[in-house]
Amino acid sequence: MPRVHARYRAVVSALGAVLLLATGCTVAGSPARMAPDRAAVDIGPYGVTPLVAPPNDNEKYGRVLESVRMGEAVIDPVEIDPALTFGVGIAASVPIPTPAKAGFLAQPVRAVLERRGMLAGFSVGGMDTGIPAEVAVGRARLLTVLLLRFPDDAAARSAATEIDAVDAAVSPENVPVPIPEHPEAHGHWRPTAPTLAATTAVGPFVISVLAGERSTDLEALRRMAGTAFTAQRARLADFRPTPPDRFATLPLDTDGMLARLLPEAPGVWPWPAVITRRNDPNAGWLTSVTASGIVLGPRASHRWGSWQRPAEGIGMVLALNGQHTLLRLADAVAARREYDDAVDELTEPGQRQTASPAGVPDARCMESLSGLQFGPRFACRMLYGRYEAVVFARTLADAHHKISAQYLLLARSEQ
Repeated sequence: MPRVHARYRAVVSALGAVLLLATGCTVAGSPARMAPDRAAVDIGPYGVTPLVAPPNDNEKYGRVLESVRMGEAVIDPVEIDPALTFGVGIAASVPIPTPAKAGFLAQPVRAVLERRGMLAGFSVGGMDTGIPAEVAVGRARLLTVLLLRFPDDAAARSAATEIDAVDAAVSPENVPVPIPEHPEAHGHWRPTAPTLAATTAVGPFVISVLAGERSTDLEALRRMAGTAFTAQRARLADFRPTPPDRFATLPLDTDGMLARLLPEAPGVWPWPAVITRRNDPNAGWLTSVTASGIVLGPRASHRWGSWQRPAEGIGMVLALNGQHTLLRLADAVAARREYDDAVDELTEPGQRQTASPAGVPDARCMESLSGLQFGPRFACRMLYGRYEAVVFARTLADAHHKISAQYLLLARSEQ
């Protein structure tokens, strides 16, 4: 299947002044984007009227939205090691609104989260090579940081202790491992395994890390965990959690991003949701998660997806509606750079370029050659100003309709 969105690369070029010359003179005024020719664009059954976000009065939605907010308070693995630029698994930056969604933890641990009243969470993962998560243990350096919130400090401390104890009990080979810089932390490790799990509490939060090396180097694993704890504790000092009784008042849209993103069906608002497609009984990096109806901020969006990321972010915002995405970059120049940098997707193994839709100036489409019977086979990417959108469809005609409607929706939203 084609990638959801491109590898985000840092924009480092300086922007020069642009002069419009006519008969040797500079023309005063501001440049304006040419209005799309509606008659030349076929949108099929899709609408192009921006939706208005409904009010949020649901605590369930609020837990997802608070988890998304926590995404800006979680450290990125590249802050611990600049080499950890590749995402781990299908989605390496995901909100964890309920214990059932914490698939990175062992199944018995999720019962601890439920018992201690977990309120929200976010998980971020990175590794130093672009290989599938199912074969990464022992073949890559890895780090997952899971930030969980509980009702109070006491619940968090109890949860941290029990998470480690229950997870360690999964295998009789596990032995306790102290983290010298963080004597309050709990850790465990199997001498024959190149991974280490460690957990600590900070106020009402629990930080859980899963570190991996290419060898059973305990000191390297312990050092990675301790460095992650130190960085995460510092980052939390700037985060202001939403009171639980205010979860249902959190806004459903941020900066109008979801209103600009093509809905799954005309007039249907994308409600916040996190869907876990696979949960392994043991801790690891194999969980598959899909999020919809959310807007990730600059830190969380920098890590979304499973391909390589630069060690520094570029100030973007990402809206997700199922498989459709809308990325907003700092300006049109940064968006153009992102769009052009992703052109190699057209020649990647397993996919090929297909026809682009008529009437959409900056768009390209791809077809998956994997022979999937179900799910989307086609994807189209489109650039408009500082926005980049990607849509998926089972037929090329539907992909053309979707990306064309997305184009007109953005044009109308920016008027």
